[in-house]
Amino acid sequence: MFNDFLLLEGFSVKCANSGDEALSILKDSTIHLMITDLNMPKMNGIELAKKALIIMPLMPIILHSGDIPPELPLLAEVVGISRVLAKPVNPSVMLMAIRNELRES
Repeated sequence: MFNDFLLLEGFSVKCANSGDEALSILKDSTIHLMITDLNMPKMNGIELAKKALIIMPLMPIILHSGDIPPELPLLAEVVGISRVLAKPVNPSVMLMAIRNELRES
C-alpha cells in the first residue's frame, strides 16, 4: 500500500477506512493533501472531495481509480480535485504527483 511507501519517504500519513472517517480526520487535524479512491462504499471520491473541500478549501486532492470514465477529469476539476491518476499507479508517479501538489499549494 502507498502509506508504507510514503512513510519511508518521510511523509506523515493518516489513513481512513471510509469517507466519514476521512472527514472526521480532516475536522480534527491539519492535513496538507488528501489521496482518495473514486469507488468506495457509501461515499465515492467525488462526494468525499466536495465535503473535504468545505472543511479545508485549499487542500490539494489526488483522486485515483481503476475506472476513469471520459467525463471524470472534467468533473474532478469542477469539484476542485487537483489531479486524477489511473490505477495501477506506480509509486514514483504518485510520489511525483504528491510533491508537485504540495509545491503548488
